[in-house]
Amino acid sequence: MPRARAVLVIAAFAILACLQPGAAGAADGERPARVVSLNLCTDQLVLELLERERIASISFLGADPRYSAVAGRARGIPRNHGRAEEVLRLDPDLVLAGTYTSRATVALLRRLDYRVVEMAPPRDIPAVRAQIRRIADVLGVSKRGEALIRAFDRKLRAAAPAGAGARPSAVIYEANGIAVGDGELADAAVEAAGLSNLAAEMGLRGPSPLSLEHLVVARPDVLILQNHGENAPSQATHLLDHPALRHLRERTAVAIVPEALWTCGGPQLAEAVARLAEARRAVQREGG
Repeated sequence: MPRARAVLVIAAFAILACLQPGAAGAADGERPARVVSLNLCTDQLVLELLERERIASISFLGADPRYSAVAGRARGIPRNHGRAEEVLRLDPDLVLAGTYTSRATVALLRRLDYRVVEMAPPRDIPAVRAQIRRIADVLGVSKRGEALIRAFDRKLRAAAPAGAGARPSAVIYEANGIAVGDGELADAAVEAAGLSNLAAEMGLRGPSPLSLEHLVVARPDVLILQNHGENAPSQATHLLDHPALRHLRERTAVAIVPEALWTCGGPQLAEAVARLAEARRAVQREGG
């Protein structure tokens, strides 16, 4: 008998949720008034594009400066951990999620007839523009999205090399012996900065193992390290102090890119490209 009562309670809860005013979601073309974002990347675009009063919640990662380039704008905005019950309490008319958001959460929200828009992580520059445009459209702020894309493109043009000469080589290298190869957003940023991704030229795809020995032999012009938060400068220094890299440091430029700048495909990616372009210019000046 207790088990039967529990089943009835769960069923009743689901029915009540379906009857909530926001359950039907916002129709296409409307300007949603209560937006919940469950994903770090959609968090940042919401914070860039939307008035605070229309943001019901963002994920806890969107407010963390280690991962979010616009964490400062998140102060005072409620945070969530991607759980369905958190969303139901907020009763949004639009939910933004990523393709890695909990499948159970997304499925339940859709069963309850909430409007859920999922975004896949972009892997190249055109996909970044498309994602900004898509999010701006569903938020009902298309003009703001186009303005953001124009600003993004202006910064990319400023970072691009002036001519079609030889590109200095670069490797994105992490402390656990991983290099970033072809097919990743970071690879696209390296190319946009006028550098040649040596790991991609070696045939590596995505994050792939690359031994220190191979790195030293490859002798990239620029060594790119990712900043992973508060301890990142010490992490980067520790990596550079490895005996296998000491003599490489003498003839290699080092660029440190905060993880928050290129984890997601938003306008902040242009800042990562600008930092890499400065390293390229330093190499070209020395070789000039």
